[in-house]
Amino acid sequence: MTHVVAGDLWRPLADALPDDVVTVDAAAVRDSVASDDPAVVVVDAATLADPAAAAVDDVRSTTDAAVVAVGATTLDADVACAATDEAAVAVAVERARHIAAYRRSVSDLYEACRERALGRPDEDVRERRQSADDQFASLPDDREAFAAALRTEADDG
Repeated sequence: MTHVVAGDLWRPLADALPDDVVTVDAAAVRDSVASDDPAVVVVDAATLADPAAAAVDDVRSTTDAAVVAVGATTLDADVACAATDEAAVAVAVERARHIAAYRRSVSDLYEACRERALGRPDEDVRERRQSADDQFASLPDDREAFAAALRTEADDG
């Protein structure tokens, strides 16, 4: 699922995004991401102006969703997309989906390790490790993508 946080002047980004898009008002972003647990949150910074940074902070403090900032490069987003055209937004969201998939695979691996009984082999842990390795290999091959994929909630403050 993808959430779009936008202001009153919301641009029609829906054409560039997948079918599972929920548009959220900036004031309700914390509650919305907490209840829906989206994989990606797109912050339409140009329509939010000053609240854009607050929206990113709200997302970061609530979930580990990958954050895309559209129309801004100065926000603390996982993927910055200065351009607002459909093609650029689609590419940015796809990058964020890879980042989110890797983060989720690592969380799944962590949970499998916690649930594993000491001294007992566990195929589930091996499978989840392989999945995390595969997701890591599918990340875009650049420093920003790796930094975003390895971000933790502790890094966010």
